[in-house]
Formats: sequence, C-alpha cells, structure tokens
Amino acid sequence: MNKLLLLTVAYTLLISSVGATATVSATQIGHSPFYYFDVTNNGKVVGQVVVNTANAKTPTYALVAYGRTPNTKYTFGYNASGVVHTLGSAKTTTTGALIKYGTFPVADVKDLQSAQFWVTETPPGHDYWQTPLYGFYLVNHGGFVAKLACYYSTDYGATWHESGHTSGITITHVGIASLGELGVPYGAWVKIHAIVVGGKDRTGSEVYQYANNYQYADYWISGTTLNPTLAYQDYNVIIT
Repeated sequence: MNKLLLLTVAYTLLISSVGATATVSATQIGHSPFYYFDVTNNGKVVGQVVVNTANAKTPTYALVAYGRTPNTKYTFGYNASGVVHTLGSAKTTTTGALIKYGTFPVADVKDLQSAQFWVTETPPGHDYWQTPLYGFYLVNHGGFVAKLACYYSTDYGATWHESGHTSGITITHVGIASLGELGVPYGAWVKIHAIVVGGKDRTGSEVYQYANNYQYADYWISGTTLNPTLAYQDYNVIIT
C-alpha cells in the first residue's frame, strides 16, 4: 500500500457548476503513507486533499477548501475502473472554508492507484442533491400522455444524454422505471425527463446518482400539453 497513488502525478479536477477545469497536483508530504493533493482553480490553490493509506483496510481522506464563497457546496469523489464514487459533500462556512473527513470503501482500495479525483462546486441557491437513486416514479395529473425518461451524465455533469423511456402514461396513471431499465450506466448522474406527447417536455432540476439502493424519486406532472408542470414530491423505497 506504500506505493498507492505514486504512479499518478496529476489528476483532473472537474468543477462542473462553474464550467471551469482545474488540476489536482499530487505531492508527497514527508514519508508514505500520506499523500497530498493541491486543488487549483485557474492557477489558484483553493483547497487540499490528504490521503492516508497507513491502514490498508480502511484508508482515510481529509478534504479541505478555503477562500471560497460562503454556503458553497462541494461534492468530492473519484472515478475508478469506469465507476463514479462519491465520497461526500460539505458546504463552506461563513468564512468560505470547509473540512470533511472520511474513509474509502474497502472494496475499492485496489482501484485508487489509477483513480481520477474530482470535485464539483455548486454556488449557493443551485444545490445539487447528489442523492443515491435507483429509479423514478411519475404520476400523470395532466391532460396529455406522458413518458418517463431521464438525462444522464458520466462526466460529472459536463455533458448529458437522454435515456430510453417508458410507454405512454395516461391521465391519473403512474409510470415506474429503474434507471437500469432506462439504459443508464451504473454510477451516472441523473435527472428526470418527462416527455409530453405532442407538447413540451419537462426536465427536473434535482440531480441524483445511480445506485442499487431501491430508492425512487417521486414526481408529479400536471397542466396542459403546451404548459405542463413537473414537480418533485417525495423519496421512497420500493421493493419490486
């Protein structure tokens, strides 16, 4: 484990909400097993990530940001073997600083050697949920036929793709679909997309991450064909 992360000198840090790309440079502090990452945005250091691999079974991390806008949300994680792992989220204090501690999943320790670390920065008032999700539940209260779909992203929100969709959902009826059924890659970010047949589609603002936890986000769609309204209602566990 002492060689962990030494093979990669630089990582890419994605700050999707502000449309900027920054770099994370890795330098070792003292002796292993501590590894230090500068988080830079447009050439300015705005935070650090410190990884401690002394305990091979449960390596830990400390995530720090400072000098940022108060009440700004940061979500940290890494991408290993094509799977997105979210480590956690925290918001800056009134002084524009934050610190968060945690551990890496035991099963993912071996993947850290080739991991790509990332962080998203969400300004105040534009909060991403980043809640684990298994599927969507859409109730049609509108005077039209709707189909349940979603948009998904595998690059931390930089680009979005439309998924497959359910069959038509008529008024007062419900459409239920897991993200796997819609063709979404595991670990992708998702947001609901309601297709209104012959009308204007609607997309939810809440962003989730695909996980096998049987949690469904419940939405209602109402209104008319040319002026539908999509609204989040609840977050439920549905065992099928």
